[in-house]
Amino acid sequence: MSRSPDVDVVILTWNDPPEMLEAAVASVVASSVVSRLIVVDNGSAPSVEPIDGVDVWRRSRSNLGVAGGRNLGASLGSSDVICFLDSDAALRPETLDRMEDELRREGVGAVGPVFIGQAPEASGGRAPSLWRKTARAMGLTSLYAPTPRNGSAWDVDFVIGACLMVRRADFENVGGFDTTYFYGPEDVDLCLRMRETGRRVRQVGVALCLHPPRRRYRVPLSRQGLRHGWAVARHLVRHRGRPR
Repeated sequence: MSRSPDVDVVILTWNDPPEMLEAAVASVVASSVVSRLIVVDNGSAPSVEPIDGVDVWRRSRSNLGVAGGRNLGASLGSSDVICFLDSDAALRPETLDRMEDELRREGVGAVGPVFIGQAPEASGGRAPSLWRKTARAMGLTSLYAPTPRNGSAWDVDFVIGACLMVRRADFENVGGFDTTYFYGPEDVDLCLRMRETGRRVRQVGVALCLHPPRRRYRVPLSRQGLRHGWAVARHLVRHRGRPR
């Protein structure tokens, strides 16, 4: 039996090629469970032209950062399920439905998919340690430490925000994304704070999403790379010693 549309999808865009954003929007429109597609132009220069199929289009005059832009998008919807999707990602028609099936299970607060052509550990797993973050920054690995798998979905500490579905009540209960993180690791932080309230985070192996293994701050000694590195260091201190 088909489910009534009950998912708000939030796409954040910033200086993206139009064709990339159009592909993300088209993949959302093809899903049957979307009640509202919200796009936030996070201060692009020049501003992004609205695209057909988008229900709510909001332009921010300045770049609010990933956390701030996503919080803004979430505030423009009302469905009890929210999916945050990167502008360079594309869903399969059944992806959101399969993710929501898992999210509706007792005690689950957030879920994520597996990216097509990539190991599950590319998009979720154990909360990254200092060693793991250093190894990723140096290009020694692209994967996070795995968690035990059992069946078609499994518990993880976190899933990355490129495609992240949450219950609105749980999202609001922890205050949404922490806007003191401008770019990363606001997604890991959100999942860990949800887990601290007793909610589970799950990765769904049968839910697939296309997302290139692109890393905006691949050059660690760039200005943005250093900014990201400082945010990661602050995050590791913030969550040190907390149970996983």
